[in-house]
Amino acid sequence: MHLNQRFGLTMIIATLLVMVATVYLLFDFQRNNREDMARAQGLELARLLSGMSWSELVPQAGRKGLLAVLKQGQSNPDFAYGAVVDIDGKVATEVTRSDVIVPVGDIINEPTGWLGQRVLSANDAASQVKFIETHAPVFDQGVHMGFVRLGYFRPGFSFSYYEMPFLASVMLPIFLLVPFFYFMLRREIKPLKDISERFENIAEQGGLTQIEMPPSQALNDFMEQVSDYIDATQTRIEVLNQEHEDLTMSSKLLTYKNNRVDAILQNFPDAIMVIDEAGEVSYANAKVERLLGIDAEAMLGKKTREWCKDPQIIPLLTFGDVKSNLQANQDTVQVRLDDNSEKSLQFSVYPLFTPNNESKILGRLVVICDVSESHEMRQRQNEFISHISHELKTPLSVLSMYSESLLTEGSDDEAYRIEAVNVIHDEVERLSTLINNLLAINQYELGGVIAQRNHVRLHEFLEDAFENITKARGIKDLEFDLDIPREMSMVYIDKDLFRIAVNNLLTNAIKYSKPGGKVSMSASENEDSIEIVVSDEGYGIAETDIKQIFNKFFRSTDKNIRNQTGHGLGLSLARQIVLMHHGDLTCSSELGKGSRFVIQLEKVSTQIMDAAAS
Repeated sequence: MHLNQRFGLTMIIATLLVMVATVYLLFDFQRNNREDMARAQGLELARLLSGMSWSELVPQAGRKGLLAVLKQGQSNPDFAYGAVVDIDGKVATEVTRSDVIVPVGDIINEPTGWLGQRVLSANDAASQVKFIETHAPVFDQGVHMGFVRLGYFRPGFSFSYYEMPFLASVMLPIFLLVPFFYFMLRREIKPLKDISERFENIAEQGGLTQIEMPPSQALNDFMEQVSDYIDATQTRIEVLNQEHEDLTMSSKLLTYKNNRVDAILQNFPDAIMVIDEAGEVSYANAKVERLLGIDAEAMLGKKTREWCKDPQIIPLLTFGDVKSNLQANQDTVQVRLDDNSEKSLQFSVYPLFTPNNESKILGRLVVICDVSESHEMRQRQNEFISHISHELKTPLSVLSMYSESLLTEGSDDEAYRIEAVNVIHDEVERLSTLINNLLAINQYELGGVIAQRNHVRLHEFLEDAFENITKARGIKDLEFDLDIPREMSMVYIDKDLFRIAVNNLLTNAIKYSKPGGKVSMSASENEDSIEIVVSDEGYGIAETDIKQIFNKFFRSTDKNIRNQTGHGLGLSLARQIVLMHHGDLTCSSELGKGSRFVIQLEKVSTQIMDAAAS
């Protein structure tokens, strides 16, 4: 379709739409005006009639009432009905148009609603007619008798023949303006039309040289301006595209770097927190939540006092004037978490300097380390040194006392000499055992222990170890039970190391048994493994302590255990020796009933060692 035809059709359609919109607005204005008039007139008449008495409104038989007069003098074509009803809603008198029935309305009980307006529907449910009703109270000598109800049709969109001149007077100027604007626009766009036709001719003929254009300075200026604008726009678009590509590449690079840094910080072994110059947390990795028991997301953008309730931590993370301290510092505090567990946390605070000015800092880097294990290890080491000092001092004191006695008054008493020699022998053996355990643990940790394995008859080995221990320690009036089958297989072990492990288990069983209890050692085997069991009927071990009894330096806090001498090395050394033989040492216990330690050796390992040795 030609440009002129499209433009003309658009103008006609636009004109029709304007005319339709105008007619709609006129009808809508008319409808609203009629509705406002009905509401105002109804309210005014209702107030007027409300001021009359009941007897004046309700006529006597054979006489016309005020409502009939009102209908006769009513000039509003939308008037529908007028009625006077009692307080129960029953109609006392009414006037209506011939085709109208007074609609049923709700009884108004509240005095605040006696005067008002409402919209009612016709009694016929199928009818779409609605009424705007104004109601007002009627009194007679001060007594409320009922209501006066005046109803008007609610206006809708309607068209009257008498409105045709008015509509024509409105539409004619609009219709006449269309050709005027059409010709004016055609005149303004004629130069563009000529340019468009010439471009079409250029495209059809394939070159500028084949078209002769009459000289026109205005056209040349216009074409030059258009060409300059297009060139500038194209150049700007290319620059913007390049900038967009650069920004996209930079954004991807920054995202990649941020992801790498975040991955490194998230996988850092310690908790990391960054507190900015305003004292608010700007970064926290996931390990902060594990150590402090506080959601890392809940910290971001908040000051320390807003998320931390521990009075020991708050001073470590509140720096005041960050410019006043450029030094790093460390501090260790005990923190009790929500689950009532305690941790020893070390807070290391480092200043974050600006890249170009090291005298100014932007915040603090806080590194939080869980030093509970090392803190506990130091406590155990201090306790261990105390125990070792006692363990060394006691036998040395006994040795000194008996040696001095033998040198003086006790040298002529044979029985005393025998007792002294036995005591000195026991104390030397006690010192030897302690020193051997210390040396064995030290060599094991330094990797200097090399197991010298040989074939050992398990029955003879265990029986010899059991008899040596029970004879030397049988001072508690204990009962001893040994159950080792003679036909048990030979094992491939380091006899001296394994004896240390068995001796430590037996010594503990005797040490922590109650007087009159029983200490037992048994052994059994199946196709795959050999099992050695050492049990007692002693004080037993708490469930919380069972998980730690094989830790070096560990001693239970139970007073029955603390009353016995010990240094927390025996079970640790025994388990290390069993593990060296590719076995396992486990414990089960019940408080007040005793403990049961089980050494399990795989027979496959023994057979492989035997084959390797041969």
